[in-house]
Amino acid sequence: MKIIFDSNVWRHVASPDNFPNDTSFIAFKKIKEGIKDGKIIPYISETVFTIESIRRKDRKEFISKYRPKIIFTDTIQDKSVKNSAVIQSDSSFHPGNHPILAEHLRDAISLGFRIIRCPRIAGIINPEIEDLRFKLIGDELKNFHSKLFEVGEKIESKDAGFDQIRIIGEKYHNLWFKGIDLAPDEEWGYIANAMAEWADGDSVSISIALGCNYMCTRDSATKAGNKSVFSENNLKWLKTEYGFETITPDELAKLL
Repeated sequence: MKIIFDSNVWRHVASPDNFPNDTSFIAFKKIKEGIKDGKIIPYISETVFTIESIRRKDRKEFISKYRPKIIFTDTIQDKSVKNSAVIQSDSSFHPGNHPILAEHLRDAISLGFRIIRCPRIAGIINPEIEDLRFKLIGDELKNFHSKLFEVGEKIESKDAGFDQIRIIGEKYHNLWFKGIDLAPDEEWGYIANAMAEWADGDSVSISIALGCNYMCTRDSATKAGNKSVFSENNLKWLKTEYGFETITPDELAKLL
């Protein structure tokens, strides 16, 4: 089975002994053994380490201050000068992994977890996972990107995923990231939640694009907001159109 693990699950699977009092401890141990035995191919979205790794209280400042690199070049062609500009991610801006997160990441990589990127133009990059990402190539990469962008656009058309941070920012400026900078302090909680929703939307898109059997998560549709990608309505159309399904750790353990 191909399984993508949510941010609230993967650490417990990679390092179950660090969570001996968790109610799903036995399930986590069984899932880990399932990965070792080759019954599960485990994936994680890169956004776990780029967006969600930013502390909630720092997310407003981070996203409002982050700017990509713009590299200008001049070339001479037929006695004329051609100007060009390339927009690149600025990986130096990211603070990197918290030591505890880094410890679990080492366990995850050793176990065989594959970190998958959800590419965005000049998107946020955590330099500490640059060399750890799983590399798709050829037609596999082409097909992955095609499906990833298709699903991502549909999720955002429902005001879910990345669209939530854009909506907040555009309340204060037509360029959403400038709007986040201008947003009043009372918006910081909504911004932090919107960034978590951004990560969730990307994880769902990755899961579908990879053809995963399930997304293992503890997020509940009954607790999610109406616009969340994990809301009951959104889970219904995602299952109807793409066969996307979530599964809890205990449910997954029972399948092994």
